[in-house]
This record gives sequence, C-alpha cells and structure tokens, in this order.
Amino acid sequence: MRVTRFAPLALLVLAACGGTQSVAPSATAKAPTVPAPGRAEAGVTADCAAWASAIVGPYKYENNVWGIDKARGFTPEQCLLRRTKDGQSEIGWTWSWPGQDPTVFAYPQIMFGWKPWSGGKPSDPRFPLKISAMQSLSMDYEVETQASGSYNLAPEIWLTSSGNWSEQPNPKLITTEIMFWMDYQQSATPAGQIVDQPVLGGVRYDLFRADNIGDRGDGRGWTLYSFRSPTRQLKGQIPIDALLRYMVGKGLVNPEEYVASVEFGNEVVGGSGTTWVKKFAVNVAP
Repeated sequence: MRVTRFAPLALLVLAACGGTQSVAPSATAKAPTVPAPGRAEAGVTADCAAWASAIVGPYKYENNVWGIDKARGFTPEQCLLRRTKDGQSEIGWTWSWPGQDPTVFAYPQIMFGWKPWSGGKPSDPRFPLKISAMQSLSMDYEVETQASGSYNLAPEIWLTSSGNWSEQPNPKLITTEIMFWMDYQQSATPAGQIVDQPVLGGVRYDLFRADNIGDRGDGRGWTLYSFRSPTRQLKGQIPIDALLRYMVGKGLVNPEEYVASVEFGNEVVGGSGTTWVKKFAVNVAP
C-alpha cells in the first residue's frame, strides 16, 4: 500500500498490496468496455486473465489487477503481452481503465525477491537481504511506454523487520516502502512532504516522506519514502544501494532491516496504455 497525490486529488495507492486482494468472479466474464490498446499490435500475443503471470529467470511478470472491484460502470481490460522485435523476445503489459479512481486501479509489474504481500519462495535465495550485509544492489531497466490518462512508472522496494520468509503472506513484517518515481505526469506528487533533495548518481531527487501508511493487517501502517526523479527516465540504472546507504546515514532506515523484494511497474489511475520492457535486471552482491 502507498499514499500518493496526483494533483489535485489525494490518492491512496495500494498497488503493491495486490497479492492479498480478491478478484470479483464476474470481473473477467464480461467483454471489456474498451479493449487494451497493446493487443492490436501485429505479432503480439496476450494473456488477459486476472493475475496472469510469466516467469523469466528470477523475475515474475504479473498482471496485477488488485483494484478491479473498484471498476464502476465499465469493464476494464489489462493483459500481459509477448512479442518478438528485432530478433529479441519481449514481455510487456497493456491496460484500459476508462474510469478514474484516485486510489489506483492496478499495478502490472515485475517482482524479484520475496513479496510480503503474496508470500511464496524467494526468487533469489539471498532475499530478504540484510541492508548491513548488502555490498551492491541496483536495477537496470529500459521501457517503451505509450499511454494516456493518469499513470506513473514506480519501481519500489519493501523493507521488513526480519530476514525470514514464508510460503504464506506476512505483511506484518513490513516496516518501510521506498518508491522511485521515474516517469509521471508533471502534476503528480508523491504522498507526504519533501524532507530532502539528495544528489545520488548525478541525479537530484526530491525525497518525500509519509508516515503510518496503510494497514499491514494488524491495524498499523508503515513509512513511505518516494524518490521523485526531476525528469522522465524511461531507461537507466537505479542505485538502490547508494539510496539505502544515504538513508541509513540520515537515520531514515535501520541497517538491521531487510530488503524483501524489488518491484517494477506502472500504477494505473485511469486511461489506457502499453509498456514494453526492453531491459530489466536486478544486480546484487553478495
């Protein structure tokens, strides 16, 4: 869960909590009001089932439609896509949510590590990764996005109080959510207030903080930090290790906590679009 503002609306963003949400049985039985645009591309195959997934090495692509029960007066469509372009196999996602909901409809995404909202075996045995033991952690990415309406590109990590993982979801372990806003509407503003403007990797970020966000299942929330890029960055590297070390030095993050998961996706508030993932890799040591 996360709270986000897309001016002038205050948004309660729950996208990453999607693994705990239920899907209305009738939601996938109706024909979509407006088909998702990416399906029409030549040579594209689509899987539009709610929660459809594709495993590529340690990465899980997921058609996360956690907010589908909020669709009113329309039937959305969201799909995972595959294509071959320039001899390379690509996976992406497409969406069409004709309405608009300030609490966000969906978060089509890639997951790496262990997600406390959905449980299961970690995709990498080093995760959850203790911050104090981390040598390096970064995310390389490149996407091609064509979209209209309200959305962002918001990679994130979840921090937990324990290095233990379980087959069952355990969001009570969550202490902190850290988002990286790399593409967004210029009117969009993360939740909370700016607490610093660090320069990391040559980029000056606005760092927002919001406290007691969401409900972990025990009536308690967590702290949300959002690093907002000053420009639209559809490709590059996010130096997660440098960002975490900066936060540890500022006393914002406990080095004895753990990075449980690294995630990458679009938050969809309304409208339609398609994202193709040209490159995605999580680099970690040890």
